[in-house]
Amino acid sequence: MDAQSKQTHYLPHSWVNKIFMELQGHYGTRFLNMWKTGVPMPDGQDQGLVNAMDVWSRKLGGFHNRPEIFKRVLESLPAHPPTLPDFIELCRKVPRESPPALEHRITPEQMEKNKERLKELLNYFAGEKITSDPR
Repeated sequence: MDAQSKQTHYLPHSWVNKIFMELQGHYGTRFLNMWKTGVPMPDGQDQGLVNAMDVWSRKLGGFHNRPEIFKRVLESLPAHPPTLPDFIELCRKVPRESPPALEHRITPEQMEKNKERLKELLNYFAGEKITSDPR
């Protein structure tokens, strides 16, 4: 494999920020306290929280092309705040949306025409003479 095929995808920081905001809103400090270290960075942010968000960005990067997953997971959260492995598992459980199936109903006329065509093909392959060109 070339270097490009091994490229790691990251979620945009804005997506991870939104996920953390939703989880904090749902669970309150129970969620944020899982990541806080109490060590402030020069900009005042908690070092543990910033690190957690960076790790979530990298680990959730495999879902970068399926943003609908996060919406679905955030709409049906469990009773307790998820760890990163828990959140990844919730994402994996979201089924892929199937494209709408095209419905095609065969009319009785089409059915008869198909039966006639099938008879012709069977006769042709059986080596019998047929009345029309089998194409």
